Amino acid sequence: MTTPPALDEQVHDENEEIGLKHGSVSVGTLRSVYGPMFASGFGDTDTLDKVLAQAPDHESLAELRADYYKGELSDRLA
Repeated sequence: MTTPPALDEQVHDENEEIGLKHGSVSVGTLRSVYGPMFASGFGDTDTLDKVLAQAPDHESLAELRADYYKGELSDRLA
């Protein structure tokens, strides 16, 4: 799996995912990579940490992304 270009400057863990300690990445940046509906209900300036805090069953961007691609993320963040 290749790293999305917008996130190349972030530090990645061994799985090429942004680690929890990098939760300061903005939702706007994530939307530029994953699409405009990623984490709907959050503002562009909200952070990954804030999204994860609202989704206690998700521990990482990888889990959020998986549910987003399955069309289930909005339900889990509601």
